[in-house]
Amino acid sequence: MKKFVTLAGLVFLSTALVAAQTKPKSKPKQTEAAPTQQEMEALMKEAQKEMDNLDPETKHMMDSMGFKMPSFKTIPQVTDAQLKEAYENENRIVPVKDAARIASISKSPLTNASLPSFIATAHNKVVTQLKPASKAKGEEVYQSVKSQYNSPVATGNTAAGLWMLGKVELALYVMGKACIDNPTNTDNLNNYASMLSMSGAEQLSLPLLHYVNKRFPKNSTVLNNIGQAWFGLGDIDKANAYLDSVIRIYAYHPQANYTKSFIEESKDHKAAAIEAAKRGIKKSYNQKKEDRLNKLGYKLKSNDLSWDQPMPQDVLGLEKFKWPAYPKNVSESEVMEKEWNAFKEICQQELATLRPQQKKLEDAMVAANQKRTTELLQAGQKGLWVSPLPPLAFKAMIKLQYLVDDQDGHLSVSYQKKVEALANANAQAGTLEENLSKQMNVLEKKYEDQFGEGKPNPFSAACNDENGLKNGFLNSSNTLLEQTYRDYLNFLRRKLNDETYYYQYTQWPEQFELTKLNAKITWLSSIAGQKVMFKNKSTWCQPQPEQKPKPFKLAAFDDVHCVYHSTFTTPVGTIQMDCSRLTTTLDLKVVKLGLKQDMDKETFGDQFMTCSVEAGMGISAGINAGPIKAEASIGAGIAAEFDRNGLSDLVLKTSASVGGGTDIIEGGSMAGVGVSDLSLDVGVKGQISLISGKSSVESTGLLDGVFVK
Repeated sequence: MKKFVTLAGLVFLSTALVAAQTKPKSKPKQTEAAPTQQEMEALMKEAQKEMDNLDPETKHMMDSMGFKMPSFKTIPQVTDAQLKEAYENENRIVPVKDAARIASISKSPLTNASLPSFIATAHNKVVTQLKPASKAKGEEVYQSVKSQYNSPVATGNTAAGLWMLGKVELALYVMGKACIDNPTNTDNLNNYASMLSMSGAEQLSLPLLHYVNKRFPKNSTVLNNIGQAWFGLGDIDKANAYLDSVIRIYAYHPQANYTKSFIEESKDHKAAAIEAAKRGIKKSYNQKKEDRLNKLGYKLKSNDLSWDQPMPQDVLGLEKFKWPAYPKNVSESEVMEKEWNAFKEICQQELATLRPQQKKLEDAMVAANQKRTTELLQAGQKGLWVSPLPPLAFKAMIKLQYLVDDQDGHLSVSYQKKVEALANANAQAGTLEENLSKQMNVLEKKYEDQFGEGKPNPFSAACNDENGLKNGFLNSSNTLLEQTYRDYLNFLRRKLNDETYYYQYTQWPEQFELTKLNAKITWLSSIAGQKVMFKNKSTWCQPQPEQKPKPFKLAAFDDVHCVYHSTFTTPVGTIQMDCSRLTTTLDLKVVKLGLKQDMDKETFGDQFMTCSVEAGMGISAGINAGPIKAEASIGAGIAAEFDRNGLSDLVLKTSASVGGGTDIIEGGSMAGVGVSDLSLDVGVKGQISLISGKSSVESTGLLDGVFVK
């Protein structure tokens, strides 16, 4: 394991050194001294030594997994100045003002007359920065959508869909064409400007955003996008003013607050930076936001995140399982013993059907884990990132950690106390049985000379005395056992339900299937393992008609399956979230055009930082109030959070009205109150709005080259 850790660290160092040679555009305030070329060369030699010392078995295993061993001998040399520049870039909080790009922005606002020419010019500049394959494929997609729908809405939604699926270059190309076709479509203008800004061409995005802002003042999506563009250009005062206006409209705006946090930190306002970051993550989670809070010294708590997927009271259906009563006298004992024997037998039969499934599920889990491990290593080698956990796991581990958290030992102590109580109850029942045995010996001596020919033969009295002793024992011991087992099983039921609900979001499907099976086995074994005391009636009693036990049928476990589904369909593909499973599927039409999921290895991480997406059916409802706002949805809608790794959170939203103000369900995440699933098709009539996220402080976006100083 140590070798794998070392290897991962060396690969990371290699990537960092290559990145150190890129030229940032501005300089931050200095914190610590940057490493020198001599120090880095020493580190490189040590790193190469570690690589050379890897044993053949490890090298062979890595090679078999498709992981090529890097060589630090081929890393380009870097100067002290380049190292210093890269180090400053790493520690910069906000961008330095880019006066040249800001000066290139026309002081004359765009008009209906000048807008078409500006869009055409911007598109031509963008096209020069795209790969030839992206331009050609983008044109194919554009022509296909145009011939099928002939609608700027469909074309724009196609571009937005491409953006969400990680096809950044194609999205820029198609959205540019959509805006050229219909410059008056303000949704497309906002989205194109957002794409430009997130790709490093903020100076091209601002004229478009100001045009849209004039049409729809006080629209939080447009105002945020303007603020983010000014932030990317390094005009922090203007960025701050716009972002503040957004936060006044919607206190929990996911992107405005995140960027605001950096501005506050740059002013040494740490507490304000933390509060802004907390507001930004409240309704829309991603790992970058959590990492930011960690860096600021704040650890997220459960109530810092929204999560309104109501937890079922009984996830596995354990409350449906019933068992016979505990007998409190000899009359009940006679029939209850048969019922308990039948109950335990049927439990054992069920366990006999479940246990063989363990090996099968374990093998499936191991195979799936091995496949994911290989994918992780191969992705890392290509500079890509693959999540080691399901899409909502990181969020669930914060929000739902209290269900399984045992950091303070509370759960362990509680469980230990329940187990100890069971042991004590069983011991006490054993002591009571020993006392009964002694009392029975005394009773036998009392009556040993009273039965026989010519003797009193007090059958009734002896019957009553013996049954009385046994009844007292059964009542005392089984009352104690019943109460103790009830307490333990209630605790166990809550524990198993809590764990199952938690792991539904934090484990991959193959592992979760095994978790569910183990929970069922644990429950059946526990309810079948209850200790119950039985005693027969005294033989001195008159025979009574035999009581037949009641027929018994074991309850069935509830099928634990995800009840929260969301399907977001765009003209180019579908994003589907089902608890721990995220599926993206390209539409058959674009697949036929040769578009693939991994086309040209294009990923979010290569192109932009973070963004939010709001989608709804506003246009189809005959409403056009500008880009969809984060604080409100039209009809039913979906809000999505994206970071470098793709989709990180999905929020289902409903609204009772289309008026101003907030109509998001409080705490809404994944499913609103009364909402268990949502299927939203934003094809030719739906509405998608892109909400820009924070730009990189050193601007390494795709479109850096559209501006030449």
